[in-house]
Amino acid sequence: MIVRFWGVRGSLPSPSGFSELKDKIVQAVRLALKEQPAPEDAERFVETLPDRITGFVGGNTPCLEISCQERILIFDAGSGIRKLGEHLTPRPELDIEEELRGKAKAPSRGAGAGASGRKPHSPKRQLDLLFTHTHWDHIQGFPFFTPVYDKDTSITIHAANSRAVEDGLRAQQSTPLLFPIHFDELPADIKFRTLPEDGLKLGPFNVDFMRLPHPGGSTAYRVKAFGRTVVFATDYELLGDSPEVNRAREDLRSFVQGSDVFISDTQYTYLESHSKEGWGHSNALNVVEMAHAAGVKRLYLFHHDPSNNDRKLYDMLEKASNYSELLFPGSGLSIYLATEGTSVEFPETPGAPPSHRPHDEKAKRRREP
Repeated sequence: MIVRFWGVRGSLPSPSGFSELKDKIVQAVRLALKEQPAPEDAERFVETLPDRITGFVGGNTPCLEISCQERILIFDAGSGIRKLGEHLTPRPELDIEEELRGKAKAPSRGAGAGASGRKPHSPKRQLDLLFTHTHWDHIQGFPFFTPVYDKDTSITIHAANSRAVEDGLRAQQSTPLLFPIHFDELPADIKFRTLPEDGLKLGPFNVDFMRLPHPGGSTAYRVKAFGRTVVFATDYELLGDSPEVNRAREDLRSFVQGSDVFISDTQYTYLESHSKEGWGHSNALNVVEMAHAAGVKRLYLFHHDPSNNDRKLYDMLEKASNYSELLFPGSGLSIYLATEGTSVEFPETPGAPPSHRPHDEKAKRRREP
């Protein structure tokens, strides 16, 4: 099983600019002045620099891929799904630009025909897209996902409220005001399914879900395959000490219990989360407490605030790791910052720890035991 991060920001896309690059250059120069490598060792010195300097956290909004045995699960369709689509469909004949210019539109299937109204065929590829909720940062990349322009692709969209997701996807492709291609003109075979209360069996995956407290609601997913468990819980808030919050907190702890990887919303610092109570997001310190209580092995901080540059995000990671070590020394919890391009690969050997790629281990603030 492989987990890949394609989009890790919350709220809206926030690409890095010159100030971010300048800050990284300054950090690199300071280290170079301190270590004074010989000119011929310059390349080797650069290779020793940590990810916080040589890489970028990323500015795309949420998209997560979990794959196993050629079955692909996609969670949310933020702007990060565009690059995932290019990775999945590197076929020049599927040109979104041609679609946008109106040169390759499929015949309209009529309103409401997202799951029917087209000639049956045997799709060459099955994709499953699971939505946490319909806020725009979680759906905005869908029109730029190249597989939806491939008539040989079948996409099943799963959600706790599939009608809301379908309405949201259709609304953002309202022609001609918001997008030049109507949802019904997409060539792919697209179906909507409401999540069954007893969960899903999708190829090698068993998928369970639970509802989360967030304005408008959100959904957490627990994915199991070959004895490994990944939990994805974004856009939730569990502040306060009311019976309702305590019950929701305990429900999520049980849901996360014993997971190998826990990917969690940590948009705010501890102080920010309390000053923005009711906004629907979490802070890393409270999530660290839950991860320890649930016996989680790896925690990934996710849904980064668009106003936070990489330096602040790595500082939040360091504070979370220090807090973990202070309160729970020797617990074995490893904490990472979710960054675009990162993958978590589970080896076939039972019980063997997963690998964290491609960013080097110096990006992690807590070493593996």
